[in-house]
Amino acid sequence: MKMLKIKNLLALAILASPLVFAEANICLTDFQEKLPENSIKKIKEMRIKAFKHCLECGTTTCKLKKWDAANKPNQTVCNRLFCKPIKTSKVLYASNENYGYGITQVKFAYSLNQTGRIKDIILKDVRGEMDRKRALIYLEDNLRLLRYEPIKVDGKSYNLIELEGSTGWNIKEG
Repeated sequence: MKMLKIKNLLALAILASPLVFAEANICLTDFQEKLPENSIKKIKEMRIKAFKHCLECGTTTCKLKKWDAANKPNQTVCNRLFCKPIKTSKVLYASNENYGYGITQVKFAYSLNQTGRIKDIILKDVRGEMDRKRALIYLEDNLRLLRYEPIKVDGKSYNLIELEGSTGWNIKEG
């Protein structure tokens, strides 16, 4: 296994990407963005209060509610409470796969299981240097490094399904 230091794309490049704007409710945009450790206790408390406001739940699974443009602040709060990781890696992981160099951007769907791990990754769109297969392997490798605070309310644990992500990377030689 080989660890590569990867520099994230400039914020402007990602924001200008049509992939970022393709979906109204993107949860994940950066492999290394996470909630601050000192806020996790407060996040847990706020989740209990926001559970019914932010999520539509069945017996074991929840989805984030859809918000219209007038309720964008609700969407922002709900995303921060329920779909930001608590643990990431400072260095992005890369398997022995030969990915090639250059910029790649992806749009994907995923879910979180009851223990706060990512599952059911579906690659929706790929643009840039990597082909679809390599981009999926790279994406899966790096998403495995993320950990989320499990959703537990009233003693019950929930999966969080139908989440959307859009991110990019620039693998540089050397």
